Amino acid sequence: MRHSLVFGVAFGIVAVLSCPAPASAQSWSTNLRWEALSESERALADRLAADFFESSLRPAQAEAIETRTSELYRSAPPAARARFRAERRAAWREMSESQRNALRGAKRPAYRNLAEAQKAPFRRHALDLLSAGNTLADRGRRAAVRSADL
Repeated sequence: MRHSLVFGVAFGIVAVLSCPAPASAQSWSTNLRWEALSESERALADRLAADFFESSLRPAQAEAIETRTSELYRSAPPAARARFRAERRAAWREMSESQRNALRGAKRPAYRNLAEAQKAPFRRHALDLLSAGNTLADRGRRAAVRSADL
């Protein structure tokens, strides 16, 4: 009985300590850093975040999705390929012109169309890049710490 109690307590402590910090804590830290920046510094961070999203991340994800879809298509038997093409054609014909345009635009999503919550990880990435060079994000971090101490 005593061994199982010791094991249970040790297991509980390890389980609690091995849990990562909640996402809200990371978000709170980013919000403090973001709030401490001036308007021009925010614009710079947003430009860097937009560049990462539109020039690096989105094309890489699109390429991975298209590659996987084409692999599945090539490995499918001829009947499955024909069914796939027929389903795609039927879905396209059923769409209105505005739906087709929206689908075309989905291939090129813009950073400016993201919600504030969706922009947060990209802003965090931009602030991390800028702080690596000991630039404005570092000043923002110091200001956030000063304001948190008050």
